[in-house]
Amino acid sequence: MPTSTAVSRRSWLHSALAASTAFTTAGLGLPLAAHAAQAKAAAAYPVRPVKVVVPYPAGGVIDVTARAVTDALAQRWGQPVIVENRPGANGNLGAQAVHQAAADGYTLLIGSTFTVINPLTDKTTRYRTSDFVPVASIGSTPNVWVVPASAPWRTLQDFITQARQQPGAFNVANPGQGSSNHLGLERLAASAGIQITQVNYQGQPPFITDLANGQIHIAPLTATLALPHIQSGKLRALAVSAPTRLPALAQVPTLAELGLGDATVVPWSGFMAPAGTPAALVAQLQAAIAEVQAQPAVLQRYATLQAQAPERPQDFAQLVQREQQRWSALLGAAVKTASAP
Repeated sequence: MPTSTAVSRRSWLHSALAASTAFTTAGLGLPLAAHAAQAKAAAAYPVRPVKVVVPYPAGGVIDVTARAVTDALAQRWGQPVIVENRPGANGNLGAQAVHQAAADGYTLLIGSTFTVINPLTDKTTRYRTSDFVPVASIGSTPNVWVVPASAPWRTLQDFITQARQQPGAFNVANPGQGSSNHLGLERLAASAGIQITQVNYQGQPPFITDLANGQIHIAPLTATLALPHIQSGKLRALAVSAPTRLPALAQVPTLAELGLGDATVVPWSGFMAPAGTPAALVAQLQAAIAEVQAQPAVLQRYATLQAQAPERPQDFAQLVQREQQRWSALLGAAVKTASAP
């Protein structure tokens, strides 16, 4: 009986190993073939037009910055790069379209702060941040804290001092829930210990006239939009929400210099692909984007926009991860709801 048992076990083991080998060979054949096909596709990429979804209106800062890169990519690839503007639902319309697209590198998203904030705070959001692969940063367009030129405040501390004395008396423009401007004003209020009344707008351009006229007392405004009004004398810059001072506003201190580093919120954006996009294709995209961003013509367009080009576009994934950690900790369940007057 023991001999018979041993033989049976040896026979079973031999059969099992044979079956396992056959299964492994057949099972791995497909992935190996798939990897080979993916590598071949990445080497030839792109063989047809690439669509880049920008979830903001045409002509906005992020749109124009993205086009500086997509125009150069089209020249490099010899293939059209079609920018499709799909604004709405604080970025969710465009993001959802890319989330549902094939993970083949031919439909990309210009993701921004909303791709981190919306899944945390908006129950209607039908994607997670992890549903996208961060490919490469296209840089940042810092916000500048500005007040009307007629305002009595010469420094940000002047405003904070009066705001502490008169809680809720001063209006601040909020161009969109969960936007970098919204997050920045929430952080400034918390860091400075002040109460300011948020007035909601659909984007930044609509509130510029109200700000210049004094109906809005203070606002974080993208440097691209703020600079012409500062230079014309309509607005006064009090601080920059950026790690370093801006060359065009070298006399204006950063929030960190004023002891308000926790209130620094830098608007960021970059190329994202649907989750599942092959790693080889992502690496190829990163290399192509880094190459065109180093071109003098692209850097000149960045400078004109007051945008800060990324030092290493391929570090975008780490940036998104840091942003997730920061806002998950600070926001908890939701971004504070803005109050209208």
